[in-house]
Amino acid sequence: MKQRILAALIALPLVLIPIWLGGLWWVALVTLLAVWAGWELYSLLAQSGYPASLWLGIPWLLLLVYTGWQPQRLPLAPILVLGVIATLIRALYRTEKPLVYWLSTLAGALYLGTLIAQITALRLAPDGLWWLLLGLLITWGNDTLAYLVGITLGRHKLWPRLSPKKTWEGTLGGWVTAALISGAMLASTPLPGSFALGLLIGLGGGVLALFGDLSVSMIKRQAGVKDSSHLFPGHGGLLDRLDSILFVIPYISLVMQLLTR
Repeated sequence: MKQRILAALIALPLVLIPIWLGGLWWVALVTLLAVWAGWELYSLLAQSGYPASLWLGIPWLLLLVYTGWQPQRLPLAPILVLGVIATLIRALYRTEKPLVYWLSTLAGALYLGTLIAQITALRLAPDGLWWLLLGLLITWGNDTLAYLVGITLGRHKLWPRLSPKKTWEGTLGGWVTAALISGAMLASTPLPGSFALGLLIGLGGGVLALFGDLSVSMIKRQAGVKDSSHLFPGHGGLLDRLDSILFVIPYISLVMQLLTR
């Protein structure tokens, strides 16, 4: 626990300052996160028996991320089509499992690129700082309380094959926390909506955080590893920290669009 807290105290300012400043600082942070997360994901896929083209997958991933920053200059549709064609051409030159090589490259870039693109765009939207903070606080509150409740009160395993330590008690504790955080934020910040609406939004975010966590857990179990890397002592790799965020923030982006149009 001490190691986890120390790592968090060091990492949080490095993340929160670019989020607060926005603009190119935010884009630079997202770029670093996307590249490292892409490297971790493609490494896990390779360990699982699904090798991919790293030198094509990560640049394509970044272009997809930048569609959230410069949608006029980098429209999503042609970036998707060109990436599919480029990775297919590369796979055609493979003599061993070309289909696996192609689909693995696609999966890594599309999974991270499209989701991180929405995270990128959210911060750059009007009141984007508040919306992004809402998504982050829902995620962090859910994950923290799920962990604390799980280790103290957890008895009933949620999905032992994928995540042996996750329990129903911890999961429900995380969902309640996510709902309360969201309700409090909508009631006390410039974000539109009521406390009751915030409860529903936070509950939805907590559920999606669980699926984001399980998605990366599934990949790690397939690869036979506990953590996606050893970047953060006590916390694992970057994917271990981003798993829930990748599902929650795009959901918050959708909520924003529904509430502000």
